[in-house]
Amino acid sequence: MMAHAGARGKRDAFGMLPAMAVDSRPVRILVVQNDVDKGAGRIGDALEAAGAELDVRMADDELPSVAGYDGLVVLPGLNDPVDDLPPVHRARAAIEEALGLGRPVLGVCLGGQLLAQALGGEAYACAVEQGYHDVRASPAAQDDPLLAGVPAAYPSFHAHAWAFTPPPGSTVLLENDVSVQAVRCGERAWAFQCHPEAPIAWVDALARGIRDPADGGLLPQTSAFFARHGVDPDRLEADARAADASAARIAEGIGRGFVRVCRG
Repeated sequence: MMAHAGARGKRDAFGMLPAMAVDSRPVRILVVQNDVDKGAGRIGDALEAAGAELDVRMADDELPSVAGYDGLVVLPGLNDPVDDLPPVHRARAAIEEALGLGRPVLGVCLGGQLLAQALGGEAYACAVEQGYHDVRASPAAQDDPLLAGVPAAYPSFHAHAWAFTPPPGSTVLLENDVSVQAVRCGERAWAFQCHPEAPIAWVDALARGIRDPADGGLLPQTSAFFARHGVDPDRLEADARAADASAARIAEGIGRGFVRVCRG
């Protein structure tokens, strides 16, 4: 959300800069999806709005080389980062290839854990964190290409029992009392633990699945992960609506900023 030199505008109510004109040069981004019910959501919409063409591939299948793309996004999944499973290995290999090629990488939850591992951080089992909880922005977030102007603290969706330690030399951007929630690694890689991509429609489907596993349209394992930890579906829906405006704006900035880095 950083403006080009000489083009800084007035910040909005969230302290964020207005959208810049979209560069017309095509940007192709490989999106690795780990579960059928966990797409790119708000971030995917923001990437496309900023002019990116998304090639979404399931980690259950062989993945194309990252060399044919301008950037890589690796999404959340029910698998753990230490699982010895082909989809986990494929997602990790895509990240490692992208880093080797110098391509920008954005990892969310499982994707962020795998990115942190690839750069020398560690993934570890942490306290289970589900639903909406505040994250705190570090001073470094204010100048970050993806997060510049985020509020000092804001509610974000969470769904994890694993977390990651910041890789050596990385910059912590978001955190809370449970774990680090986002880091920038160098100038072209970002690992998120929280879920800036989750739209209200997905959270509503999750709430329905918690109430009735046959409803909601998500994987049964997804709803069960929340239900067995006692997440209140009514509270989930209410929190999603309370956080909607800031969540949409923050996801927009992440997508717009990542496309700008891919073009850079």
